[in-house]
Amino acid sequence: MALEDHIESRLISVSSSNTEEEFENKASQACSKQQRWQIETGPFEEQRLTNLSNSDWTLLVQAVDQYIPAVAGLREYFAFIPAWQIDDVMVSYATRGGGVGPHFDRYDVFLVQGEGQRQWKIGQRCDQHTALQADQRLHLLQDFEESECFTLSAGDILYLPPYLAHWGTSLDNDCMTYSVGFRSPSESELIDDFTATLQSRLSEDDRFQDSIPYVADTAQRSGEIDSSTIDNIKRLLMEKISAQLNDKEQLSRWFGVWASEPKYALIDPLSSNEEGFSADEIIDMIRSDSADSEFICRDDASRFYYIEQDNKLLLFVNGREINLDINSKSLAESAKAICNNRTFSADTLIPWLKDNNSSQILLELFNRQELFLQE
Repeated sequence: MALEDHIESRLISVSSSNTEEEFENKASQACSKQQRWQIETGPFEEQRLTNLSNSDWTLLVQAVDQYIPAVAGLREYFAFIPAWQIDDVMVSYATRGGGVGPHFDRYDVFLVQGEGQRQWKIGQRCDQHTALQADQRLHLLQDFEESECFTLSAGDILYLPPYLAHWGTSLDNDCMTYSVGFRSPSESELIDDFTATLQSRLSEDDRFQDSIPYVADTAQRSGEIDSSTIDNIKRLLMEKISAQLNDKEQLSRWFGVWASEPKYALIDPLSSNEEGFSADEIIDMIRSDSADSEFICRDDASRFYYIEQDNKLLLFVNGREINLDINSKSLAESAKAICNNRTFSADTLIPWLKDNNSSQILLELFNRQELFLQE
């Protein structure tokens, strides 16, 4: 996967340890300024990876769950957390002594050990003022204050809350760790996207027009912006923004689109139909006698979410609001089943065939390969 240009990957290496004693010292020492860390970003040439040493490096590949169904299945064990909060599953392959150094993340993460063993040292609570090492692209901590240490073997899981310093080191070769990372958008990111949506809803004819006050000595104060103008600007902004914030349906529509926007470029699922389905093929598949035993899959790279409010169901897929005219409980339940399950029986989709609008939407979901028939 790290050879592909559409997949985000990194190779991180640290100054090697030549002896067993040096390795043990490195695995237990505090943050050392003598260690030299190097990062390379993919895609990589095959020769680069085959020529690596036998220790002291780790290969990180992002969003593996979008490409490998078995890895996507790992997310189902975290269904106790809303799906929109899960970012992706990153996989790291490390050799003995490999790691990414002492650091902290700004989001929750579950570290699932697949193969081999990895030692995790837990450090201090950090914040935006925590000092980082200079001239490091990896954002490594300048100081690491170890408080606990755990060794994870295959099947073990370590949970790390945001801003908690940690430092993982592989204790052997073929060390595989699956990092289930969660979304923690910055306030500036949310405000920026919300205001962009607000801007798109305003008309070009909506203009700010300030009153022209009479001032006796205007000629001597022509460069002044009057305080009443600031008051009027404040009133305008508060009216426009408050109107959107107080409209829960509009707020929900914005957030549903934002939350379902894919982080990485979508890819074709493993079972693809390049020619696309016809409406008759979809109908025959759903209404066939074997529909209850045929299973439909959601593309693992796609994001399907819904919001229920005021007897309405809003459906969002990959940054699009799906305009369903939901007048029946069965259609609403079917839409929720698609969002809540990676696979489901074909007869779950029967309510979509009751009117032309929902049938066409369903056809589009298949032809976009966001839904596909399990082989």
